[in-house]
Amino acid sequence: MGHSAEELASALRQIDLAEVGPQEPLRAFGTLQELASAHAEDSAAREALTALSNVAGMMLKPDRWESPYLPAMQFGNRRTWLPEDLTDVHRGFLSYSYAWLPSGALRAQVIDVLFVSAVDRDERYKLASESVNAWIGVGLHGELNRAEEQGWRRAVEIALRYRFTEKVTALVDLAMETIRLEQPRSAWQIARALHESGTGREHADEIVERLRNASATVEDLGFQREILEQVRSWALTNRDSAVVAEVEEQIGDLWWEEAKQRKSSSHFMARDCFGNAYNEYKRVERSRRSSRMNKRLARLPRKIREEGELALEEMHAVESDPIDLTMLRDQVDEVLKEEDSLRAMAAWFARVPLESVQQAHATAKQSMRENPLSHLFSHTTVAADGRTVQHSASARGHGDIPGDVWSEMLRQWELKVGILAQGYIWPALVELSTRHKFNHGDFALLVRSSAFIPPEQERHYVTALHNGYYGRLSESIFMLAPVVEACVRACLQRAGIETRNIRADDTEIEPGLSALMELDGVDEALTPDLAWNIRALYCGPLGPNLRNRVAHGLLSESESNGAAALFAWWLALRLAFVPFFNGMMADSSEPQSGSSTERDPGAGQTPPHDDSEE
Repeated sequence: MGHSAEELASALRQIDLAEVGPQEPLRAFGTLQELASAHAEDSAAREALTALSNVAGMMLKPDRWESPYLPAMQFGNRRTWLPEDLTDVHRGFLSYSYAWLPSGALRAQVIDVLFVSAVDRDERYKLASESVNAWIGVGLHGELNRAEEQGWRRAVEIALRYRFTEKVTALVDLAMETIRLEQPRSAWQIARALHESGTGREHADEIVERLRNASATVEDLGFQREILEQVRSWALTNRDSAVVAEVEEQIGDLWWEEAKQRKSSSHFMARDCFGNAYNEYKRVERSRRSSRMNKRLARLPRKIREEGELALEEMHAVESDPIDLTMLRDQVDEVLKEEDSLRAMAAWFARVPLESVQQAHATAKQSMRENPLSHLFSHTTVAADGRTVQHSASARGHGDIPGDVWSEMLRQWELKVGILAQGYIWPALVELSTRHKFNHGDFALLVRSSAFIPPEQERHYVTALHNGYYGRLSESIFMLAPVVEACVRACLQRAGIETRNIRADDTEIEPGLSALMELDGVDEALTPDLAWNIRALYCGPLGPNLRNRVAHGLLSESESNGAAALFAWWLALRLAFVPFFNGMMADSSEPQSGSSTERDPGAGQTPPHDDSEE
């Protein structure tokens, strides 16, 4: 027979928990498990310690108000506890016990879990107040750990929602004390949390100054850019356009400097860095651009193209037989042999490269030769909702490819994508997302490495990747379709291609993705293979036509969770991951040439080489 809440609380009070007090909850989870084993003969003590360890094993995710705790570990159908797993006895035991638990993150988490579990309005208000007080008591130290930052974020969210004005002020003061120490990583972390919470606006000037001081002490160019991005956010909040322009130029300079450093080891990386420099310089208001910046902006499209051409020399052509689609699951098994998450993802992309336009053309021609009768008669393409969207007699080609061949290319491509999605992409994604957790911050690291993605689209791109990784494809595709269009437009502008149309009344309009993909120079700006896959996936009446179907609300629920949406997400992840992985390999001094991931197009990253510098 189980023990009552009072018996469990009484048993716990007899145990010295001083060691557990200062520990992070996840570390306390292990300590409490050991204590429970040590008290195996005392059933009440063992049960009390086990219940407390189960609370410690809940992983706080402060950005999820509706369910702020996740299981720390999950194996198949088994996982560590969540707040909803607590019984009435457990909740009663914790309510009796938290008042005398040693101060620290564990005590704060216990109160917060009780707050999450509570239903009564008055009880929730009381626990909300005590939870925030407990998190304030945990404080922030010079070198922030995860528990402190996550606890601060959780506390400020509760305090803002319940209008605990004095507690919000106390939390802002804690953050400012950390920022004033000017320790780069801690200052950057808490300044980011402060900005995302919408608090501390009255300290914007000081935060900008402190972060700029901290960034000046950092040697790593990537981290220096991260800090300066936060400076930019605070300067925008403060409406200080002069500082915004200075910081944007400084970030562009850092990308330029990194491009120069990368040229000796990888033209792939140099091209990406020059592309990112271009994106940053373009963010600066025209009226605030220096003459040096204008000169660089004029030179960068050529430098990016030149560096892209040099990058071709780093590639090794790979000749192989067509992929045996019946063996795709074996390919998935090979991918999953990689224990490291990044190498597994690299293998995932390397084993099935993007289909090239030449390969698609050859496959279509072969199909037409082998099945001549099917191409003698006219065809009508009907959409899923019964609309006639194309007649073969009016089919348009592309470039020097006739309309009938282009239509067959799209038909073959769509068949292949359907098989790939079902037999390769989805099975691997399920396993990868089960084994390896990626949060928004992880995807942000990937996205910032890709020159395909302009800065103003990074947050949307990250959200789309995160949603798709955890199977929320509907949420992903409705963000990806417009974001990919914006990315393509930015790439074309960076390559010097004019994307705007001027009407007779002198107004300017931006054409849609299908029109953009018909502009001269698109294949050179995006690479022919990437351009082909974007056209097949997003443009025209044949194929998935995701851009227009999303824009006009024509995508059904099944389509938004179907093969085309999954492939769109996979392609988007590929365009972010490959530049990041190539950069990581370059940093670790591993050989670049011959790497199969480098065959991936630079995702709209226009091509550099000139070593001269103003």
